[in-house]
Amino acid sequence: MSPWNWLEPRAVEAWTDFAATTDAEPDRARFLASIHRPNWRHMYPPQFFTTAAADRTATTGVRLAELVAGFPRRVFGDDLAAWAEYLGVPGEDADLMCAALRSPRLRRAATSFMRPDLLVTDDGLKLVEMNVATSLGGLSTLAPYTAAARDSAYNRFLRQRGLGLHGPDTSKVWLEMFAGLVRRRGDQPPHVFEAIANPADIDSGRRFFVDMVRSAGYEISCGLVSDLELTDEGGHFEGRRVDVVVTMYTWHEARHFVPPARTRALMDLDIAGKLDFIGSPAAALFDNKANLELLTAPEFATHLRADERELVRAHVPTTFRLRPETADRAVTDRERLICKPASAYGGKNVAFGCTMDDAQWRALVRERLADQRERHVLQERLRPAVVELPGTTPPEREVVLAPLVFGGRFAGVFLRQSPPQAQSTINASNGAESAAVLTFRDQA
Repeated sequence: MSPWNWLEPRAVEAWTDFAATTDAEPDRARFLASIHRPNWRHMYPPQFFTTAAADRTATTGVRLAELVAGFPRRVFGDDLAAWAEYLGVPGEDADLMCAALRSPRLRRAATSFMRPDLLVTDDGLKLVEMNVATSLGGLSTLAPYTAAARDSAYNRFLRQRGLGLHGPDTSKVWLEMFAGLVRRRGDQPPHVFEAIANPADIDSGRRFFVDMVRSAGYEISCGLVSDLELTDEGGHFEGRRVDVVVTMYTWHEARHFVPPARTRALMDLDIAGKLDFIGSPAAALFDNKANLELLTAPEFATHLRADERELVRAHVPTTFRLRPETADRAVTDRERLICKPASAYGGKNVAFGCTMDDAQWRALVRERLADQRERHVLQERLRPAVVELPGTTPPEREVVLAPLVFGGRFAGVFLRQSPPQAQSTINASNGAESAAVLTFRDQA
């Protein structure tokens, strides 16, 4: 097994020494208890990258986010209906998304929350999907995780060696981006409403989000988007005027729980200046995995500069839409492909061609071609690198690095890792552990 040379060697050595002390196990228990969230697993000890490796991950993530945010406009010349048709978005959904994108404010907000998921392979970082949504995973992990790392006995041990922990200020970047999207109305602090869609949704990260928003001087309430009272003059919740609505639900959840008329009413109120709607369906067009075909198909290469073509070649696996015209290709290349829903998240319903025989794969292709509510993409199957992470048992792990990009700015790297598993995605829903990527800042 080749070593993963992105890990900070001073941290590897330090952890070996600290793990031999009597402080290590109590520190693990305190660390994990301080950031416990139901249905989430966090890793200990914290992992430290070299500064060069962390910077490379950040730069790659920001460049890919910029490319996905701007490339559809280059290709379709702002013909939003043509873009939605290319992605295969059903007509009613497309009308709502395109209407949102025609508003400059809603369009800007749509790409203010981005997270490329970069799989660590022996050939480098590979983009498996671009997440674009207000409800991005990682925000409620990075800041609490970094704070717990700073407060750990392990960090005190590191300081004794002159090694200062450094992590990006994720909350600060998010709040500065958010402030640029919020319009002030009078002298009172804006009242933010964090909206959920599913009545069964219990977001264990919500306390962090509420505390973060309050720390910037906002008032905040939380509840179902269906509980908002909307009139031509704005929105109210429990008798109080709402200035900002932030949707903490995915497009999949919106489809099931939010009537299109309610979403359109929130869009109209934003356009009229009556409230700020942050989390419109405009983001769902950018979030669609079929956009990766725009980057990797040869017919679109002329829309890329030379440096962008190199970026894509290095980091984006071949991806194409499942259509009647590509069904034969999907069948012929079964063993080299995986099939994903274009708009789902969390590794849901990912199918690996190498785990099926020809008859099973053909049946899957037929079934997904016939799906009228969801489109699917085929993507080159990547082999994760197996790397050794200090302090894990067993130490062999597969890793996804997910830089958070808020308003075009880097805000930290969300790390997920799990033991090697045959044909599985590295997601919290599959038991992966989460962490923040940290570096050292040498103490003076």
